[in-house]
Amino acid sequence: MKVLKWIFIVMLVLLAVITVIGLAMPKETEVTVSEEISLPPAKVFHFVAGFVDRTAWDPWIKADSAVKCTFDIVPGYIGSKYNWDGPVVGKGSMLVDSVVFGSYLLNQVSLMPGKFIPEEWEFTPSEKGTSVKWTISMSSGSPFGRIANKAFSGMIRKTMEGGKDELKSYLETNGVQLSKLTETGIEEYPATEALTLSAVMTMEEISAWFGQSLARIMAELQVQNLQPQGMPFTRYTDYDESTGKFTMTAGISVSSGGKSAGDVKLVRYGSFMALKGLHTGPYDELSLSYLALENYAKENGIALEGVAWEYYLSDPAESADPTRLLTLIAMPLKTK
Repeated sequence: MKVLKWIFIVMLVLLAVITVIGLAMPKETEVTVSEEISLPPAKVFHFVAGFVDRTAWDPWIKADSAVKCTFDIVPGYIGSKYNWDGPVVGKGSMLVDSVVFGSYLLNQVSLMPGKFIPEEWEFTPSEKGTSVKWTISMSSGSPFGRIANKAFSGMIRKTMEGGKDELKSYLETNGVQLSKLTETGIEEYPATEALTLSAVMTMEEISAWFGQSLARIMAELQVQNLQPQGMPFTRYTDYDESTGKFTMTAGISVSSGGKSAGDVKLVRYGSFMALKGLHTGPYDELSLSYLALENYAKENGIALEGVAWEYYLSDPAESADPTRLLTLIAMPLKTK
C-alpha cells in the first residue's frame, strides 16, 4: 500500500509540475517560415490565395498519395474553400477568411468541427521579387494543450520549411498567369459615333497617354453636354514592326449632336464583324489574350484585318484587385 501511495503522490507531483509549466507557457504558439520568390507580390498572392495548383506544393497533401481534394473558388478570394480527405492527413478544410490583394491572406484551417487554426500569409516587395512570410498559429487554454502545441511545433516547422521550398520551386519554374480569356467567338459590332484622340506611340507609352486622353475626352463630353453611350475604348491600327509603333485611338461613344473640338475628333465608325474574347485580369497580360485569339483565328481559318479594339468594362479605380478587371477585345475580320 505504501508503494501505491508513493506512486500516487509522485504522479500528483508530476501532474502539478506539468500544470505549472503549461500555465507558464503562452496560450499561443506560432510557427513562421520565410522565403524569397522571384515573382511580383501580386502573382505570388494570387497563386496562394486562389488555391492555384495547391496540391503541387502543399506539404501535407503531398505526404498522402491517396488523398482526395476538392476546391470551391469564389471571385475575390474570400469564401473560397479547399477540402481534403485522406488516410494519412485525415479530413479537413481551409477557408479564405480575409485578404488585402497582393499583400495579406488569412485562412481558417479546420481539422475538426467547430475548431479553427489561423494560417496567415504576408507578401512584401523585395529586391528579388517577393518576401513571403507563412505563419500557423495554435492556441490552447489548457496547460497540456500548450505543452503539446510546443512539442509539435518543431515537426510543423520542418513540414512548412519543405512546403515553402516546394512553393518557391514551383512558382519560379512555372510562373503565374493572373488573367484568363473567355467568351471567344464571332460577333457583330454596331456603328457608333465617338469623341476620340489619336497618337502614334510605342507600347511603353500607352498607360500615361491613355489616362490623360480619357480625361480630356470626358471634359469635352461635359462641355458639349453629351452622354456617354458605353465604356471607354481604344483602337489600335497601323502597326510598324520596324519601329514598334502604332496608331492608338482613345474614345468614348456619345449621344447624337457631338462635334470635333481641336484635336478631340468626332469619328463615325461603321459596323463590323469581329473575333472577340473577354479578358479577365490585369492589363499587362492582355498580350496573352491577343496571342490566344490569334491562335484561335489560325486554327479556325479566320482572316483578321490587323486592327484591334479594346472595350474597358471595369473601372480600375474602383477595383484593388486587377484579376477582376474586364476588357472586351474585338479583332475585326478581313472583308473581301
